[in-house]
Amino acid sequence: MKKIFINILVLGSGLTYAQQQVSTQYSTNAIELYGQDINSGSAKHIGVGGAVGALGGDISSVEQNPAGLGVAINSEVQVTAGVSSFKNTNTFASERTEKDSRFDFQHFSGAFVFNNDQSSKWNRFSIGLNYLNQRLDRINQVNSNQNIAFDVVDETGNITDTYRFAGYADQVEGYKSKFSLNFATAYDNKLYLGLGLNFHESNYQAFSQYAEKSDATGTTYVYDKNGTPYNEIGQGFSLSAGAIYKFNHNVRAGIGYHSPIWYNVDEVYYAANFADDGNVTDYNLYGSNYDMTRGGRLVGSLGFVLDKNFSFGVDYTYHMNNDTKLKPSNYFNADNAFIDQYVANSSELRVGGEYRYDKLKIRAGYNYVQSPYEDITMNIADANNNVSLTTLNKPFLGDVNRFSAGLGYDFGGFYIDAAYQYQTQEAQYLIGNSTYVNRDLFNVDLTNSYAPKAKLNNNLFLLTLGWQF
Repeated sequence: MKKIFINILVLGSGLTYAQQQVSTQYSTNAIELYGQDINSGSAKHIGVGGAVGALGGDISSVEQNPAGLGVAINSEVQVTAGVSSFKNTNTFASERTEKDSRFDFQHFSGAFVFNNDQSSKWNRFSIGLNYLNQRLDRINQVNSNQNIAFDVVDETGNITDTYRFAGYADQVEGYKSKFSLNFATAYDNKLYLGLGLNFHESNYQAFSQYAEKSDATGTTYVYDKNGTPYNEIGQGFSLSAGAIYKFNHNVRAGIGYHSPIWYNVDEVYYAANFADDGNVTDYNLYGSNYDMTRGGRLVGSLGFVLDKNFSFGVDYTYHMNNDTKLKPSNYFNADNAFIDQYVANSSELRVGGEYRYDKLKIRAGYNYVQSPYEDITMNIADANNNVSLTTLNKPFLGDVNRFSAGLGYDFGGFYIDAAYQYQTQEAQYLIGNSTYVNRDLFNVDLTNSYAPKAKLNNNLFLLTLGWQF
């Protein structure tokens, strides 16, 4: 069916997308699924926008600075559960919205503080265990579009049928998690030092489907993108270290370093084999293994405490996204070249504060995450199937804005915290320029690339129960 091959060139890159239909998936997954930090933690952590790198105290602060564990003066255990939901609106000629929500236990932690003899300036030593979990679920779907049509021509040149674009679905399900073992100490209650050993895991499934409808019969045919359905499990390790210095009772500063994450990834996917005439001979399950290094990050923080009733934090993070690499390098040349040219180091800002009124705590925060992608200029077909040179502004992942608020109440040893976070993001993603195969081994080529617009809204509701002892 309709075998047409057109290579779409990314200007100035020397990379041809049609020649790397499957491999481009690796470079974008490396940034989108592995390159983004886990958005999870205690309700207090989320409530103040995660701006805790210099304030410390809460075990979740080790995600910004492991020295934050050294600030804690009491041992404690926490458990956090919540509901995460998303609403994705995709625009391609018309709008389509997808919604879903899920309940999960998102965070478990324990901090164990051992106080030293009062005669020593090394005040205490702490051990912390911290587990984070984040859902990766996402659905992007676009509606049918009668203006995108493909004619079937017989040997005499007559048009025998026309197939029209009947919809597209791109879906991801899964999670990523992190378990960290942290060690921290306090010197003279002014200098706090911390070290973390971090164990990462990701597990997700993805599929992309294209549908087309025949004018002649009215039948709709659904095809899987070659290389999907796809399943991937990644295991990784990283180190983190940090320091906090308290200048006085009101001002403190912190710095944290998070090493690259060294991943080993197992993947399983369906892929087609083709005969010399271009027809599909089979669509089988394959598996492989590869290594990936995700770039590290550097965090600088300031914290302010006023009259023990109000605290305010500011964190700046520099993400070294461009250090991300896939191995073996001779197999991932195109992907690593894509990352070198189109993935940039990026910034993140967190601000947040907490006000205490007796045993009641009121929190608010804001978090901005810059897109890791440079603009890409390439040939894109619009909703009328007209191809033109188009610049995609921060494709795949746009800038992220998160707004949060929370409440807490201390019952004396036992406490309860609640938080709400709203996240918004806009981006364009690519579909097409690939081969699609159905279970009857018919295949179709979408030769053009299309760039639907997606507006992604996420809501997160968290409840933390904790006990200090």
